Amino acid sequence: MLLRKNMILMVLFVIFGGSYSKIAPDYIVPCPGLKPDCLKKNIQETLPHFVKGIPSLGIESLDPLYEERVELELPGGLKIEFTQGVITGLRKCIVESAKYDGLEATLVFNCNILLKGKYKANGRVLIFQINGDGDAKIRSHNITLKAKVKFEDRTHDGVIYREIKEYKVSYKHNDRVTFDMTNLFKGNPELGQTVLAFLNENWDKVIEEFGKPVIDRVVQSTLNIIKKFFRAIPRDELYSP
Repeated sequence: MLLRKNMILMVLFVIFGGSYSKIAPDYIVPCPGLKPDCLKKNIQETLPHFVKGIPSLGIESLDPLYEERVELELPGGLKIEFTQGVITGLRKCIVESAKYDGLEATLVFNCNILLKGKYKANGRVLIFQINGDGDAKIRSHNITLKAKVKFEDRTHDGVIYREIKEYKVSYKHNDRVTFDMTNLFKGNPELGQTVLAFLNENWDKVIEEFGKPVIDRVVQSTLNIIKKFFRAIPRDELYSP
């Protein structure tokens, strides 16, 4: 009889208790009242773990972030194709501030980001006509990223999830961006080095021309992964009243 009762209790736990098992990783700790100081501290402590991804929930890594192929057509007719792209640095971002009010959040980060991979480029950058095909490394030092995010609640099977409805990300380069690109001019390495030196000396003007599309692509890829996280984790495991 006791064994039968235990079996019944186990079945009830699987049917009812199992559906309430915690989904969020242990390192996710809700902030009571969503106070800014707590949010800032928790996000900073969570960031190095979260960017590794959560394979059990189908959430990919953010650092490294892989972009198999990115095609950009930029002002001035410059066409660039990146392949085997790898973006690193997000795990070491510094959280400068975090605020949550109602269904809106504002986050400010300071980051150093490295993009490396293969590239093909054809077109004009500033005064130079480029026809390149080689390896690329682009380092962005001391970037301030500010994200404003609006959420909405969605109910699925009786469970409330808080999803990203819309967002706006702005950024500012507080320090220089450096370029390291091989074979900028096919068959003419000397000219390639001259142009590379010019690009690095005039990094701010170069970024004005094609920095935004690259950053926008990184932001879009990052947000797509973060959206998966909010769609997978119940609201009550992320927010504490």
